[in-house]
Amino acid sequence: MLARNSTVEVCLFMVAVLLATSCAPAAAPTPPPKAAAAQQKAGAPADTPSRAPASPSATVKPAPGQASYGGILTTGLRVTIPHFDTHQVQTIGAQSPFASAYNLLIEYDPLDETKLKGDLAARWEVSADALTYTFLLNEGVKFHNGRTLTSEDVKFNLDRIAFPPRGMLSVRADLFRSVDKIEAPDARTVRITLKRPQPSFLSTVALPLNFIFAPEVIKEKGDMKRDILGTGPFKLQSYTEGVSMRMQRNPDYFVKGRPYLDGVTTYIIVDETARIAALRTKQVLLLPLHAEVTAPQAEALQKTEPRLKVEKKVQVAMIALLPNLQKRPWDDVRVRQAVNLLIDREAAAKVVRAGGHYPGYGYVQPGSPWALGDQELMSMPGFRKPKDQDVTEAKRLLAEAGYPSGFKTTLMASTSVHVKEAAEFSKTELAKAGVEAEIRILETGVYRDRQLEGAFDITAVADTLTDPDPDFVLGELYLPGSARNPSKWTNSEYERLFTIQSMATDAAKRKETVAEMQRILHREAPRTIVTWIGRIAVWWVELKDWRPGISVFHNSKFQDVWLAR
Repeated sequence: MLARNSTVEVCLFMVAVLLATSCAPAAAPTPPPKAAAAQQKAGAPADTPSRAPASPSATVKPAPGQASYGGILTTGLRVTIPHFDTHQVQTIGAQSPFASAYNLLIEYDPLDETKLKGDLAARWEVSADALTYTFLLNEGVKFHNGRTLTSEDVKFNLDRIAFPPRGMLSVRADLFRSVDKIEAPDARTVRITLKRPQPSFLSTVALPLNFIFAPEVIKEKGDMKRDILGTGPFKLQSYTEGVSMRMQRNPDYFVKGRPYLDGVTTYIIVDETARIAALRTKQVLLLPLHAEVTAPQAEALQKTEPRLKVEKKVQVAMIALLPNLQKRPWDDVRVRQAVNLLIDREAAAKVVRAGGHYPGYGYVQPGSPWALGDQELMSMPGFRKPKDQDVTEAKRLLAEAGYPSGFKTTLMASTSVHVKEAAEFSKTELAKAGVEAEIRILETGVYRDRQLEGAFDITAVADTLTDPDPDFVLGELYLPGSARNPSKWTNSEYERLFTIQSMATDAAKRKETVAEMQRILHREAPRTIVTWIGRIAVWWVELKDWRPGISVFHNSKFQDVWLAR
């Protein structure tokens, strides 16, 4: 049962945040169990330019005498929690607060994001033809209700993601399109057979929202939207809607000696000022990447609090303008090209989130080995300098499309700060060619519903991908039928090239195919990238063996972190 009505907790927390000058992290000491690292054998996944070869080795145990048990890790979340069924949604509010209750089949190593390691899987093998993946599960894994996990439980969840039942939207089903069948030949073995090779398949399995839920809940209630029942290092203690989620240590966790913490509490703090105050007063020890700490805020925190650690990472995430191709004038490629020409990316990067973002050059994130070369990229329309020539060309295209004086449109945005800021910036940019954009700010839930329904003219979006591989970056956002392509852009040549690159085992051939896909996107402009998102994590030095992950969705399980006290 989820507790959801604690007015007292709201008041006490906010008073503490605003008035406290210093507060040590909460702790509830427990006798330290004997730590012993589980042993796992190396696997053999395919190598790609974006990832080093994987190794499903066990989490390394800290040096003797280093790690300590006990304490409550407190974190801050900037959004409310819509529900708990991560197979049906991809938003940080529906993952981070309770990720510690679950395991994946395999995962990225939280201390080395270039490597994959086993989670529920003790080891795995890949067939010589790269079509069959066989995973052997760890022994002694139990759900929080005491039932032993079997391969049928894993199969049930992966089937639900890859082959969703009628009436259920699986937001990652498209990523599993290469899967032919999933089998459970015995209680500890999961076998996945593909229709074709897919070099990114292990990364797909390791996506941090592919939680293994207790199937009995879904069979009884139809989904996991209001229940949290997994096998993870922590289990639900209480949830107060709009205020906090408290997780407590799972004493029966299958990784011996883990977790070190007694619990994890996530406070839902929508107000930006209150989040920073909570960190300063140690009401929260960690503001992760998704907490939206700005560069000036991080700099000020470091100056006044030298015991704070700060790390900024470019994300596989973007702010973009997404036109509805099912409506005029956005069905005209010349209009989309004009908008792409008008946006000054360097100016946007200085404005949005106080300079914490990166210019929106290209359809692949900065620094990626999949990106077009700098010389080619910076010669593309929309990126050229000086900007005057792009603005002149935009006006010509609009006139050619029948809009010599521009036109009026509605620019939809959410209450998210960086989405609003990007919308306001873009409104000014579009006005350079007479495009009058009326901004409409909608509550996040309504905003997402309108997108899925196609009930918008043009919308500002913040899209976060969970992995930099092209199957994700160039697949989720642009393939027909994807829930993340609400504008319904289609291009048969793009789809053909996507399939070729997704199957390619030759890295050089795959990279050239990916480059050609990007050139199509530049010509068609199904969306205009305004900025690539840079995010900052801030935490007190007491938090050990934690670091920001590949994306905002990674490294929220906290299995191996500990507090120095």
